[in-house]
Amino acid sequence: MFRVLGPLEVVVDGTPLALGGAKQRAVLAALLLKSGEVVPVGQLVDEVWGESPPPSAPHSLEAYVSRLRQLLNGSGPALLRRGAGYVLLLGGATLDALEFERLADEGWSAAGAGRFQESSRLATRALELWSGPALADVALASSGRGEAERLEELRLRTYELLFDAELALGRHDAIVGRVQTLVGLNPYRERFVAQLMLALYRCGRQADALDVYEQTRLRLDEDLGLQPSQELRALSGRIVRQELELRRPRPSGYREAPLSSKEEPHRTRRLTGFVLAGAVVAATMALTASGGAAIPSTVGGVSKRIVLVRPLDADPAQAMMWGESWRTWAKAWGYEPELVAFDEAAPGSDAGNSLRERVATGRFALVVVAGDGAVARAVRPLVRELPETTFVFADASLADLSLRGAPNASAIRFRDEQSSELAGYASALSPPRVGSLESRIEKVSIVAGGPTPHTRRVVQGFVRGLRHGSRTVRVSVDYVRDTQDVTACERIANERIDAGAELVFAVAGRCGRGALAVARTRAVWGAGEVATDTDPGPAMLTATDKDWPDALRRAVTNFSTGFLPVGRDDVLGLEDDYAVLVWLGTPRVPESVWSKVVHRCSELREAAAEGA
Repeated sequence: MFRVLGPLEVVVDGTPLALGGAKQRAVLAALLLKSGEVVPVGQLVDEVWGESPPPSAPHSLEAYVSRLRQLLNGSGPALLRRGAGYVLLLGGATLDALEFERLADEGWSAAGAGRFQESSRLATRALELWSGPALADVALASSGRGEAERLEELRLRTYELLFDAELALGRHDAIVGRVQTLVGLNPYRERFVAQLMLALYRCGRQADALDVYEQTRLRLDEDLGLQPSQELRALSGRIVRQELELRRPRPSGYREAPLSSKEEPHRTRRLTGFVLAGAVVAATMALTASGGAAIPSTVGGVSKRIVLVRPLDADPAQAMMWGESWRTWAKAWGYEPELVAFDEAAPGSDAGNSLRERVATGRFALVVVAGDGAVARAVRPLVRELPETTFVFADASLADLSLRGAPNASAIRFRDEQSSELAGYASALSPPRVGSLESRIEKVSIVAGGPTPHTRRVVQGFVRGLRHGSRTVRVSVDYVRDTQDVTACERIANERIDAGAELVFAVAGRCGRGALAVARTRAVWGAGEVATDTDPGPAMLTATDKDWPDALRRAVTNFSTGFLPVGRDDVLGLEDDYAVLVWLGTPRVPESVWSKVVHRCSELREAAAEGA
């Protein structure tokens, strides 16, 4: 077993191996952090010797590799030369960092499905793998140190996951001490502060909870010149008012969801994370977002029926994900959930009339509509016809639907233009898919759906990112009226590639998949939205996705707790750590590009937070 979550250690048959001197240990650590990947010799030299390696560094590296091979011989792993670098294959061995990330991912999935007992168990197992700071006894000088810091950040996020699960299970008294310790070590991490305040309040220590807030406020002001976040201020106010909702350890009517045999699709290198919290903490966030305006819940009133209306053409993995999340959160709050799939490609009048009739006669307390396309346009007239029913349009804008100010409607709008801006920025900094690694993409084709406000925002964001990375890149934009016709996007992509396009950015629903398929076969980069059941693969430079399960949770929880924003959008973007994924999954893109994109992500987050 290889251990990097603490001091570097290799254990064979229960016996630790002697790993040699500091530089040899650094070589092993750098290879372990990239296990299964080829690490160039130059990168290994940078990791071990820093910015000023001696002339003998490459020769010394060969010696260290040779000794490590002898050390690992016969134990399963293999250290091989591949091209201009080395790769460490684990074979049957285990790496504690990989096991930690697997357990943590499963814990997040369990929390998202409302299985807090399982989430707590998985998070605990993941954290038990740690025995100190990552690679505590190894000095790495380049990206390896950044990878160790990433693992440390994941460790803290896993503690947040554990504490959320424990709070949801009513175990607030058991976590107070641990959260206090982590607040002391991470005084500016407001998530820990919020968890400690909530745990103390539930233990009957209201004064202590407010004292924690005041200490945090003073520390932020004196040390950084900042004020606590809006969410933390809102939680403090709710504690002062002793709101009954804060004392609930979990949603009323909650029961553990059954285990699912289907895992969530693997996603790599996400630029922003998202917090899956217990329902009470989620309600606190919703209060802040709504500014206090509320739509009363009808649980226990006329109807407990709620319905999710989604496009019929959603890919199978996405449709299953929507269904599982919808049923889990609806049942957690005591509702009777229904799902309706709307065929957006069907004749408009007949399909729309049928959908409206089903919703109008269903006597639903809540109608959630997924997407801003034909399904949203079909349901829109019912908002004014059914004033007793609440409507939430997910991935849409009330202004775009001419529903701003409607007293029984809300929208959850993903700020997709931010993720597309990051994708555009990464594209401008990257080399073409074939050719010199020193060159940069010079011509880009954007294949978009109908020119709706949402699509235009995404396109404008991508172009803005391109321009931020390069002033000389040329861009063509083609809007496709029929987003169901895959051949239309294929034709446009072929024409633009014939004209010299080196990257195709597709934001056109089902049609866009045709454009990405053309890019893949014609050896140019693809970028844009991809189906959740599709591996982005080596032809995708970047890919974006939305966190639909958490959006559905947000809609149901905010409605149930009475904190749904009225007549306006709940806009979620990078500053919310919400629903943005970006992949850079190709060895042709240097690590420096990834670092610049991460930095740009931070800039966009800060700018959005300042403008909020």
